[in-house]
Amino acid sequence: MDNKRKGNSKHWKWGLIYYNPDDPSLYIEKRFGLGQTFNFAHRTAWYLMFFLRLFPFLIVTLILIFT
Repeated sequence: MDNKRKGNSKHWKWGLIYYNPDDPSLYIEKRFGLGQTFNFAHRTAWYLMFFLRLFPFLIVTLILIFT
């Protein structure tokens, strides 16, 4: 990852959430630590976060209903 992305504080909300509509990347390297995060300026990132949060609840609900 280039240092411009990490060092540009105006695109990092509260230092944790990356939001840059001009950046075409969906995933970017985290500013601190290891791993990647979403570019929340993309609608796809919001859909993925919603699905990732909803999926475990659906699984637990289905297990409880059918057992």
